[in-house]
Amino acid sequence: MTGESLVSPAPPDLVVEALPPGRSGVPIAAPRPEDSWMEPVSRRMRRGAWALLGGARIGAASGVRSAAGLVALQDAILGSYLLLLGAVLLRSDRIGSAKGVLAWLGLLVLGCLMARGLPEMSRPARLHVYRGVLVGTVVFDYLSLHDLLPMIRPDAVDASLLGLDRRLFGLEPALWLERFNHRPLVEWFSFFYVSYFVVLLVYTVAAVWLAPPGRATAEFAIGTALVYCIGQLGYMLVPAYGPVVAMADSFHAPLDGGFFWSCVGRVVRAGGALKDVFPSLHTAAPVWLTLHAAARAREDARWRWPAIVTGFFAANIVVSTMFLRWHYAVDVIAGLVLAFAVAWGTPRLARWEERRRERLGCGGAWVLP
Repeated sequence: MTGESLVSPAPPDLVVEALPPGRSGVPIAAPRPEDSWMEPVSRRMRRGAWALLGGARIGAASGVRSAAGLVALQDAILGSYLLLLGAVLLRSDRIGSAKGVLAWLGLLVLGCLMARGLPEMSRPARLHVYRGVLVGTVVFDYLSLHDLLPMIRPDAVDASLLGLDRRLFGLEPALWLERFNHRPLVEWFSFFYVSYFVVLLVYTVAAVWLAPPGRATAEFAIGTALVYCIGQLGYMLVPAYGPVVAMADSFHAPLDGGFFWSCVGRVVRAGGALKDVFPSLHTAAPVWLTLHAAARAREDARWRWPAIVTGFFAANIVVSTMFLRWHYAVDVIAGLVLAFAVAWGTPRLARWEERRRERLGCGGAWVLP
């Protein structure tokens, strides 16, 4: 038997290492790098665990990005407001009211999921659902305050707001305006006070449903969400009834109104929050819409007349809030500050939102997949 026959051939999946010069013996078969069967079990387990963890981290990061893409900035603003309101109600042991608020928060989340997370559904259907949920959330937020504000803040700070007016102006403007208590003027300003709701409706339909979706739509949605959420938080922080209640004994006579003044009374009794004076959203919202229309008119001349007409309505609505004794002057000033601040910040927020969604690999907030 020769020496050659005594050496078993190396397995076919092994690499035979050549002996270094000057050494003798049987050649050593070394495992290839991919031969995990030669690797210790503990090392293989560690390597598998790291691979699993890395995959989980990548999957989690991808999931977070996908979830972030489902929510646009206006959704986050409205959702944060609802979450805060629900938390305040829970802290006040208003469990039933908190459930209603949190249920609407769930509806908002569902609307976002349907709009951006279910591309197999019809795109027009998803867009209509999303628009309806978004507008419905703003309306719900306001109407719910009729019952929620007295629960959250049973007190009132009318004396402080009245004191501010007197220090700033030397008198209360609503009381000074009583000298113009004549039916034609009362009806004039009552008409514009009620027109506030028509202006909001027209802009909502035009900007959200009729105009092609794009950055302008995002700016309208972000700005309107900010105006109402910040304003309604102001109602909770500074609850007050306004001159019509707090100064009822100071006026010499009730307002001499007719049809439109009776409409104002019915609207306020039906849906008013009753302690919603600071800041004045009857000031902030139409002024914000005027500034929004003026900004769009700089790029599209067709918006010039809407901006002018809205500005005329806004000016009369602002005066009507004090003439009809609903607001103190400081409420109006706060509403103006809110409107101008939102008009300044909204274009910047809309651009930031576009960049955020681009980094996430998502389309525009209103351009559904």
